[in-house]
Amino acid sequence: MTNEEMDRLTEGLTAKAAKVRALHAAGVSTGDIGRYLGIRYQHVYNVLLRAGLIEKAAPPVSERLPLSGDEIIVAQVGKAGGIELPAEVMERYGLAPGGTVYCQALPEGLMILSQEAALRQVTALAREKMPEQAALIEALLRTQRDG
Repeated sequence: MTNEEMDRLTEGLTAKAAKVRALHAAGVSTGDIGRYLGIRYQHVYNVLLRAGLIEKAAPPVSERLPLSGDEIIVAQVGKAGGIELPAEVMERYGLAPGGTVYCQALPEGLMILSQEAALRQVTALAREKMPEQAALIEALLRTQRDG
């Protein structure tokens, strides 16, 4: 949506919160609203949250990292150093033989993420730490993934 279209949608509205609500109702993304109004992504998000137009959602249980010890998966390390996971675990976490996983060394041990889980984690971090750049980062990551 162009700035001219957003100008028309917000014509006569003086409060930024009213403009946020009007632009959201027209389908403008949170990041684009923030850039257009010159306010932070978090400000837009908070206005929409308080107005009941969006909900703070927890990720589905299947997408949460089991950091609290919710699930223990026992795997074997082969002679060549490969980790052999049960088929049901591979399927549940979207892993395929020969596929790429991302490993992160933590004080507690090694965290292994599928590509999708790693992308979700990076995207969530971008939204939290760099909300004004989140849309760009998400587009770049999507391009790399879908490549």
